[in-house]
Amino acid sequence: MMHEGARRVIPEEDFPRLGAFWDHWGFAPWRHGAFEGVARTQRFVKDGFLGKIAEYHAWDCIVWRCGTAAEREALWSSLRPVPDVMTQRFLFLLEDPWPGRRIRSFWLGVRGFAEFFACRPELEADTEPRDLTGLVRLAGKLAAEASGRSLYGA
Repeated sequence: MMHEGARRVIPEEDFPRLGAFWDHWGFAPWRHGAFEGVARTQRFVKDGFLGKIAEYHAWDCIVWRCGTAAEREALWSSLRPVPDVMTQRFLFLLEDPWPGRRIRSFWLGVRGFAEFFACRPELEADTEPRDLTGLVRLAGKLAAEASGRSLYGA
């Protein structure tokens, strides 16, 4: 079960201000109902001895305006397979994140997967998914440096 935890640890106005940072990593602004953040699509190609074997996409979304637990549950229920997208990953930035991840397969994984993760942006420890949480920590540090405050309250 997901916790309420709708309060942001890093002020939400800090994340959009880092437009060039998000652009560099292939993200664009994303908004859906009560949710706001950035999203990107990445293309993966599997090559073999005789050339390309498969191609698929991953869709990543970092969400800093996270809505309520009920709104996140409604989003989870509304997710459907996306053509050519193997995985849809959502990382919610919450003060009180739930442990682990939620994963859902579409047609036993043949049509892809959806995953929900949550983290506290100020934590130093690596949490899943490491590629996205690492970017969030870096964005938080850049935002803190730009505003002259400490990310860790010290």
